[in-house]
Amino acid sequence: MATSNTRWIQRFEQYQKSLDSIEAVIPQYAQLSELEKDGLIQRFEITFDLSWKVMQDYLKEAGYADTKGPRPCIKQMAQNNLLDGFNWEEMLNARNELSHVYDEAESRNHLDKIVYDYTPVFKEFSLLMAQKL
Repeated sequence: MATSNTRWIQRFEQYQKSLDSIEAVIPQYAQLSELEKDGLIQRFEITFDLSWKVMQDYLKEAGYADTKGPRPCIKQMAQNNLLDGFNWEEMLNARNELSHVYDEAESRNHLDKIVYDYTPVFKEFSLLMAQKL
């Protein structure tokens, strides 16, 4: 379907690196310092942003040129039975909260979800898109 210089593939490679950096810290999750926890939250935000941009580029190549932004991309991918829209909407809401809330206690409430709920969803997306290469 695509060549190695296709935009979604290039972005997918960056997504993979970002996901790898999350997965690398999960074994030490319980021992993370406050600064490292902040870094994990930031890495989640970056990985989420890369994921929907991979979706957008992939959908564009598949003929959905007008699908722009995270919510429409998630919706279209779910309609195409490529992902669970409910999980991705929850992740989008978490990403938006984390990006706009500067309350440390509130941000810490999202850490367990990032590690135990969202990272497996990212991994599932990674496997799906790797099959599309």
